[in-house]
Amino acid sequence: MRLTTRVILIIVLSVTTIISIIFYVLMQRFEKQMQEDLLIRARSIYKNILIVRKWVSRYNGVYVLKLPGVKSNPYLPHPDLVTTSGDTLTLKNPALVTRELSELSGYMGGNFSFHMASLKYINPANKPDAFETSALIYFERDTSRVKQGEFYRVERYDEHTIFRYVAPLYTEESCLTCHSAQGYKVGDLRGGISILVDMDRYQQAKRANIAFLLSSAFFTIIFLSILIFVALQGSVIRPLRKIEAAARKIQEGEYQFQLDVKQRDEIGNLARTFEVMRDRIQQYTRKLEDSEKKYRSLIEHSLEAVAIVDPRGAIIDCNSKLLHLTGYQSDAIKHLRLEDLLDLGHRKQMEKGSVSQGDSERFETLLVTRDKLQIPVEIYRIRGFSLGSKTNLSFVYVRDLTERKKLEQYTIQTEKMFALGQLSSGIAHEIRNPLFALNNNIEYLKEKFGDQPDFQEVYQELQNGVVRIQNIVSAILDYARPHQPEFKPVDVHSVVHKSLMLVQKQFEKSRIRIVTAFAARSRQVQADPHQLEQVFINLFLNAFQAMDGAGELRITTRHLRHHLEIRIEDSGKGIPPEDLTRIFDPFYSKSPNGTGLGLAIVQRILDQHHARYRVESQLGLGTIFVIALPYKQRRNHAV
Repeated sequence: MRLTTRVILIIVLSVTTIISIIFYVLMQRFEKQMQEDLLIRARSIYKNILIVRKWVSRYNGVYVLKLPGVKSNPYLPHPDLVTTSGDTLTLKNPALVTRELSELSGYMGGNFSFHMASLKYINPANKPDAFETSALIYFERDTSRVKQGEFYRVERYDEHTIFRYVAPLYTEESCLTCHSAQGYKVGDLRGGISILVDMDRYQQAKRANIAFLLSSAFFTIIFLSILIFVALQGSVIRPLRKIEAAARKIQEGEYQFQLDVKQRDEIGNLARTFEVMRDRIQQYTRKLEDSEKKYRSLIEHSLEAVAIVDPRGAIIDCNSKLLHLTGYQSDAIKHLRLEDLLDLGHRKQMEKGSVSQGDSERFETLLVTRDKLQIPVEIYRIRGFSLGSKTNLSFVYVRDLTERKKLEQYTIQTEKMFALGQLSSGIAHEIRNPLFALNNNIEYLKEKFGDQPDFQEVYQELQNGVVRIQNIVSAILDYARPHQPEFKPVDVHSVVHKSLMLVQKQFEKSRIRIVTAFAARSRQVQADPHQLEQVFINLFLNAFQAMDGAGELRITTRHLRHHLEIRIEDSGKGIPPEDLTRIFDPFYSKSPNGTGLGLAIVQRILDQHHARYRVESQLGLGTIFVIALPYKQRRNHAV
């Protein structure tokens, strides 16, 4: 809700509340004054009636000329008197005078009337109604020394609003003349005077007064609200709007403006303070922009991939080298956490230390790219930095160790190749010639003693041993003298099918089911098809041996951004964790008939093809060999 709306609401509510309170107070005063006026009027009528009654009582009643139609008081023993002139006079006691005056008031009283009421009435006309009975009972119970009181309330009667008033009549000495026979004593309650005052004129006046007050209140509220709003609009709201517009300009990065507020009050002081703040923000922003440019230039031109990470691990900024390394776009990588890019299960701590602004750590792990490739990296993380309003940030340097790991592998491979070269040269001279002579002698013995049963028992075992030695020597020589691949466009799916056909005979005699799930769209890669056949045949044969003649061999392919991924999965017995790091070592084999050079040759070929590969295995569940072949080879194909 805007300030103007709030101010209008506050003004209207405040003025309305104040006027309503005044209106309520005035109405209460009007009600009270009206009630007091009715009481004064009723008391005046009551006192006038008492005056008349006392005057009549003082003379023990008065005689008046009995005119035609006038009835004598039947409740008096000798009400009539005949004069010497022959006129008849009738006696009017106070009760009869009061009753006749009350009858006369009904015609001449205007908006009031009265009558007598008594709990011990003689005349039925004096019988009290429910209200009068309550009043008379109240008076009877009055035990105060000075007996006086009154009883009144407002009622609706015959579609009129009336004010009812009852005041007591106590027995006096002059009353005993007529009422002593009824057992009354001085001070006893004789009855009461019941007065009815018509309130219709009062109600009309009240309604007119309410209408006047409501209209006056309405126009007063409007007038005062407008007056107060105009005053606040000029002195508070309009200057605050100017300050608000200036703040919005600062928010949008605009600082070259003049705040036109000339007041010499708190609002003016606020405006002048705001201008000072604007100048300081402008200076600070310029310094911050210069610092940001420097920091971005340093990060962007860093030799390493750099990421800035918040305390929750979310990446809030990075340089282009990290985008190139991971394959993510700038918007996508900022929705990730650093842990989403790292395979912390392969974390290898290097060293711990501290810097002046916070702790640091350094370790090696695997970086998982957008294409799910794993790149060996070195992570150097420094905590405790601040950037603007953001605190406790971390600078993370990511160094690609791919070339270094390849160099390490190449060094190890070179050492292996050198040792195998030395060994192969010795094998060629020291083993092959004696082996050739041994084979000839075995054949000579076969021709001479071939029909003897004892010789036949050992001949086949000797022949198999010689063939095995020849195969091992040939494999060693092939591994020691590798052939450089001849790259050309190759359909990997066709190579896989051809390799399966070459090992089909071994699989036919088993209960191994072969399942292929190739990518729907075929895309060629640059590779040496003969070397790929050698890779697949070795892997298929290893899977065959691991499954012991029963299981499932699943071969699947899918397209990545720059690679074709081939997954070869078997349901065999799996590889123990301690053996996973040694399966590519030459001459390392758990098979009694294996040479230990199959996977070493596979590794060499994949390295020559610049492929990425990994092995996943669980004991009793099987092994997965994952290969990612690049679609295009680098210009320099040497490993």
